[in-house]
Amino acid sequence: MNGTEKESKAAEPAGTNLPVIKEIDTRLVYGFLDAGKTAYIRENVLNDVYWKYGSTLILCFEQGEEEYDRESLAQKNASVVYYEGGDIAGFCLDAVEKYRPGRIYVEMNAMTEGLREALPACLKKTFAITLIDWNTMALYYTNFMPMMKQMVTDSQQVVFRGCPSADLLAPYSQAFRLMNPKASYLRRDPLGYHEKAFEMFLPYSLADAEIVIGERRYLPFWLDALDHPEHYEGKEIIFADPVELRRSGGAWACGRVVMTCCMQDLQFMSFEAEAGQADAAECREGWVTGSAAATVVTGEFGRRKLRLQLKEMQYVPAPPELVLDGRHG
Repeated sequence: MNGTEKESKAAEPAGTNLPVIKEIDTRLVYGFLDAGKTAYIRENVLNDVYWKYGSTLILCFEQGEEEYDRESLAQKNASVVYYEGGDIAGFCLDAVEKYRPGRIYVEMNAMTEGLREALPACLKKTFAITLIDWNTMALYYTNFMPMMKQMVTDSQQVVFRGCPSADLLAPYSQAFRLMNPKASYLRRDPLGYHEKAFEMFLPYSLADAEIVIGERRYLPFWLDALDHPEHYEGKEIIFADPVELRRSGGAWACGRVVMTCCMQDLQFMSFEAEAGQADAAECREGWVTGSAAATVVTGEFGRRKLRLQLKEMQYVPAPPELVLDGRHG
């Protein structure tokens, strides 16, 4: 093949006549500009031993002040390719075809809408992390909440970098855990020490046989029961303020509508409910107060969850605030 033929082949549209590419282990690294994405990827690549078994490709969709040292990466069998615009899927496929990596890190750009959806299917997303810089967190939390929620929702882990004290994160605990209750949240202090970011504050005692849930107690109750349903096994839950009873897929659900980000992002945070000692024939959708017995059951995929057996429920008018604001504790 002469030089002209090689140039013609390289100029073919991305994805044209490419061989089938197997799925590649891919880790997504989210964060706003200068959140520490480059440092995180570099530390992982340079400090693990993956280079002994395969090659690493870094697909970089955002360039901040910190850059990758290509020579250091090469010593660890790693390469970096920078996106400069155009077809995202084609860019990725061209890079994969050229480097044939065993794993991929994608340095995401929060401002590029639809970036995750544009990544080709051969990039098998096995892990996603969101990095949040404490120095700019308040700015982005206030002005770019939908973008922040999108990143957090898609992540298995969220790290608050450079936060000097866990107490500073306490006001954000409820909001982030509502964005993604299944994620793990870590605080990294300025010296690099990691610890759990949030400790759930419960405005009632778990030692009590009866637990009274008012409006301001509902979200802490729901979040704690999601993680630790065993805390409420055999207890009587008294709803002092109204909760909404809905029919859902042939079963009853009892809960409140919560705003986790903005008015366009409302979710019904609820528990499974059954008539129990209440008269099933009298059950109807609406707002109720009263009591319920809490039991722990095993749901889909073996996950344990809390179920409420309705006992003495009274139908009442809807509360003045139909939606709970989950952004503030």
